Amino acid sequence: MNTRTTLLRRMVRVLGRALLWLLTRTTVTGREHLAVEGPVIYAANHASTFDALLILVLLPLDTVFVGPGDFKLLWPASSVIDHIGLIPMKRGAVDRDGLRRMVEVLKAGRRLCLFPEGGTWEKPIDEVKSGATYLSHAARARIVPMGYGGTYQVWARMFRLRRPRITVRIGPPLPPVTLSGDRKRRQDELQGAAVDLMHRIYDLLPPDTQARYDRLARQRFAGTLVFDPATIQPPDVSFDALAELISKPNLFSPLHRNARLPLKPFVRHSRYYPARTMKTAVDALLGAFAEGDYAGYLEYRLGDDKAGQVRAALAAISAAVDAADAAGARAAFFPTVIEQADRLGAGGLHR
Repeated sequence: MNTRTTLLRRMVRVLGRALLWLLTRTTVTGREHLAVEGPVIYAANHASTFDALLILVLLPLDTVFVGPGDFKLLWPASSVIDHIGLIPMKRGAVDRDGLRRMVEVLKAGRRLCLFPEGGTWEKPIDEVKSGATYLSHAARARIVPMGYGGTYQVWARMFRLRRPRITVRIGPPLPPVTLSGDRKRRQDELQGAAVDLMHRIYDLLPPDTQARYDRLARQRFAGTLVFDPATIQPPDVSFDALAELISKPNLFSPLHRNARLPLKPFVRHSRYYPARTMKTAVDALLGAFAEGDYAGYLEYRLGDDKAGQVRAALAAISAAVDAADAAGARAAFFPTVIEQADRLGAGGLHR
């Protein structure tokens, strides 16, 4: 890490501590577990860009950070990422160069920090990537679990001067991940270890943050396309995955805030728009998902099956609104969030 990066990190640390003191009520427990020699991976849950500020403030200054490298973040996060010194990862594709650099950091006996969930979009606690456990196994690195509570959509509460309560609980280091050696079981074992890691992080979270993860596990989604007048029949496809995409703020916001796609009928949904306006929105999404920074966006976050359903729904809507436009009809998309009964019992998440 060069002198300029070190100075920038020190400046961010000072400003970050002031921000936490002035605008939040932040408590940190388990700091003693941070002072562990490398190779070590610091791993935390991830619900907000605010989490990046926490790691910059709390972790040892020489920690190497892993960050997003697929699409441009909004300022000031984009400026911090450009100058703070990190390993950018291209999510949605196998980034072999990024993986190689992370392994090299750990094999050199250094410290690395990443978010096993892969991003801030809304998901249950066990929807996790296996990158952290792969790195732990490959470099024989211990993992320090960190639980961040109260950070989901925290920026809005901070800027309203509500001084939200933030909790950080740091657990003792876990031993390096070990595998059986059976090549056929390797990925399943890595994924199982990743889920176990997230369960350990879950145990460090306050009850309200645990409840948010539990609620996300129970949510299901349904979508309906409606025309006015109703002489135009909606296409016979499932809109449920599309409803999930637009119903999760952290999942959908990069598409209209970062990419600045014209998505008004989905941002301000459940109201009628001219068919041509709906056509513009769905074609913008189809184009973004076809190539460029967002080409692997759906697959990485929702999985291949739901990604295919979103693409099919958008293509069907695009064709249907052509007929609606010719007939002078308007279109509206109605997403519904359905919370199923808790099948895990009153105790929440069970291992």
